[in-house]
Amino acid sequence: MKRRIALLLAIACSAAAWAAPHSNGLKVGVERAGNVYALQASFDTQLTACAAFKYLTDYEAATNLPGIVSSTAVRETDSRVRVERTAKERILFFPVHLHSILEFTEYPNQKLAFVQLSGDSKTFEGYWLIEPNLQGSTLGFEGTWEPDTLIPLFIIDYFARHDLEKRFGEIARLAEEQKAKHAGECL
Repeated sequence: MKRRIALLLAIACSAAAWAAPHSNGLKVGVERAGNVYALQASFDTQLTACAAFKYLTDYEAATNLPGIVSSTAVRETDSRVRVERTAKERILFFPVHLHSILEFTEYPNQKLAFVQLSGDSKTFEGYWLIEPNLQGSTLGFEGTWEPDTLIPLFIIDYFARHDLEKRFGEIARLAEEQKAKHAGECL
């Protein structure tokens, strides 16, 4: 199967599907228009804006997320980083190998935008917003993804509906685990 789905961390449903709130306020939504998926997620964390930004820009730590087997970052400028990622996924009975090169643009303590330069998707781009609140921060994700695959979209819809909440839940959980590490970097 030459065509694969490129799904980051984030990844891809025929209608808006907002998940029931978790203790951290996790909300995940996916909509599909034609072949393009619109992805949204948000959750609350105890990380300050600075610590949340450090967490999101710890590109190599993405290997702590399920399925991510490698993540290598090369800083190109003060605000741009090129990241090469490889993941192994399983969609139903299909093993899928995912590879992408992403360019991240950093807006310290506020936003992290990315666009796929090359990889196993036709397009993949989006951003993380960091919104400070009384308990720490709310991290919000918005992105669009157009798969380049032979797998039928109804199967991808099913995968997106049932898997994205788990993935963003894991991102939220890891944020809390990394609190001590990144809080110390922001003193």
